[in-house]
Amino acid sequence: MATEISVTGNKKVETLAREFNEKYPFLRLTICPMSDKETVAAGGSISKVDYSQTIAKVRTKNNPGSITITGNKLIRTLEREFEEIFGLYAQVCYTTAEGKRFYTGEKGDAMTLSAFNRKCEADGCKKDEWK
Repeated sequence: MATEISVTGNKKVETLAREFNEKYPFLRLTICPMSDKETVAAGGSISKVDYSQTIAKVRTKNNPGSITITGNKLIRTLEREFEEIFGLYAQVCYTTAEGKRFYTGEKGDAMTLSAFNRKCEADGCKKDEWK
């Protein structure tokens, strides 16, 4: 398995979600339109982008660049990069042992992807299987 995940405009969102889930089995990456950022902050629900499309088709910014996802990257950094480079609202999420789904939140956002994945495993969170 690769030690990093490369995200470019030609990658399908579903491929990205599957690769992320394979590398971090207790986490999932949710990609939404930027308009959802305010909706979520106000307590509303999200509307994911079309996962069958490429990043280039769903993004709102056409800046050149890519994102490299590694285990030592802070969750907040990853989420910010999606916003700055692609104009997409990205959230790292997890599912508790009881089946409740959450965003990482302030404490989780300050952790690396690998550390938060290990924490979720130790806390008995459910593995998230990309389908």
